[in-house]
Amino acid sequence: MKFLYINTGNKYAPDKHLIDGLRENSHEVFELIENGHGISKYVYFINRFLKNKNQFDVIIIGYGLPFLIPVIRLLSIKKLIFNAISSQYEANIISRNIAKNFSFTGIRWFLVDLISFHLSSKVLLESNAQVSFVNKKFFVPKNKLILGRMGVDEEIFFRDQSIQKNKDFTVLFRGRFLPESGILTVIETAKKLEDKKIKFLVIGHGFMYREVNALIAKLKPTNLKILSERLSEDELRKMMLSCHISLGQLADHPRLIRTLPAKLYESLALGLPYLTGRNAGVLEVLTENNNCIAVEPGNSLELAEKITYLQDNPEILSNIGENGYNLYLKEFTSKKLAKDFIRDCFGYKLS
Repeated sequence: MKFLYINTGNKYAPDKHLIDGLRENSHEVFELIENGHGISKYVYFINRFLKNKNQFDVIIIGYGLPFLIPVIRLLSIKKLIFNAISSQYEANIISRNIAKNFSFTGIRWFLVDLISFHLSSKVLLESNAQVSFVNKKFFVPKNKLILGRMGVDEEIFFRDQSIQKNKDFTVLFRGRFLPESGILTVIETAKKLEDKKIKFLVIGHGFMYREVNALIAKLKPTNLKILSERLSEDELRKMMLSCHISLGQLADHPRLIRTLPAKLYESLALGLPYLTGRNAGVLEVLTENNNCIAVEPGNSLELAEKITYLQDNPEILSNIGENGYNLYLKEFTSKKLAKDFIRDCFGYKLS
């Protein structure tokens, strides 16, 4: 098949893995990049789209571009697939809490989702719980909603056993400081483990930086290092691989019923043992005590105990990482996810 894939050019994992996977399965993918500023960018974009639209069988709108869907739907009646991953309303109102549900901003984000979901032929979502949420919240028929796991950019995140582990047992937290991340729980846990020769490496920044800085100033954990600057792809991969455990989302937050962080798939692809809050979304994919370790969300004491347990039991730690990597190879490579996409959106299997 021939696909026109419209994306931002930012190499978001949901787009990159699907583009790569479709090409690995011998499909043609032409990328149309939506960038620039002001009204002129839309004029330029529409001109490029109209010149190319008849060369392709299917149009895919990439992650983070719900505003383009009404425009594309006006310009074409072809099958239009939206790689949404999740709801913009959920991300901005439920997660970041930038406005109240029935405020102007809340209603605006609700309508963005409502319109983009209903105008799409199919919508890709990250979990079965997300499918149920969108079905009920936005009245979208379930046959329009497709499970589409996120995957990784395989040029960045790949296993490399030549990378040496840090001398000190190191716990990694990577990601934005969002309410569901559990970053405050991580800082509290680091303080509890100051005298255990356990280091914490936090690679991240974002929304909750004031709360993060305030808690660090209060607790003053000596075993915690935060890197907020942008790293090269090679530096990031090597730094992650040098750690012993990768932490998932650890907060007690309603969004974690449905959402799965990108670092889950990154950790599996790297073979890093994954320690996460015991949330319904992540447990759709992982099995506790087989390919992940789980703790009660928001419980820094239990998190400290599990980290110490894994430090003292390297064989169990190794098995968790190996089982996670094998799960990735079986279910979450770009090629496998693209096969699932073709099967679920078009009704036929690829060999």
